[in-house]
Amino acid sequence: MAQKEKKGKKKINKNKLILLCTLAGILLIILLFAGWFFFLARGSATISGAVKGYFKAIEKKDADAYIRNCYPSAWSDNYHPQGNDVVLEGLVEDVFLRQSGTTVKDIEITHEEELEDVFVKRIQDKIKELYDVDLSISRVCRVYFKMKISYMSKGEEVQYDSEVKTRYVYKYHGKWYYLADTLLLVDMALDDQ
Repeated sequence: MAQKEKKGKKKINKNKLILLCTLAGILLIILLFAGWFFFLARGSATISGAVKGYFKAIEKKDADAYIRNCYPSAWSDNYHPQGNDVVLEGLVEDVFLRQSGTTVKDIEITHEEELEDVFVKRIQDKIKELYDVDLSISRVCRVYFKMKISYMSKGEEVQYDSEVKTRYVYKYHGKWYYLADTLLLVDMALDDQ
């Protein structure tokens, strides 16, 4: 009788161990996916992260980071403005050439304003018109922020606080992207706002 109890306990312990290992494996897979989604995939998990990521990419002159922060792969992989073949990386490098060596620090989001669905649809329609790309954008926000800007002048660092800036971010497949496409911004007159 004692031997049957031992076998029963061993079987229960073995089943518990299998269950525990299975649960640990599932948890590890979930953690790996979450890490990839939040830290390695395109876009940002937050509005603030999208804004900060944009300026960090410009400061480092990192074309890949810039593209990953501003364009989902569905858009950047099909970047053909008005049917023309254009190398997006080349356009981004041109953006970097026009930068004056400024650095941005301490970005502070002062206000976020979610825009109406009609505005979201206008942006989707304009992307479709200009690039022939269908993006299922779920949200667009107008973001107001301030930052500290510094640059070198005559061998000395000059620092100042910016006025409140207004820019746009959009959400695509759960991630936020900084809206930096010049053709889209100019065509929709968003660069004036």
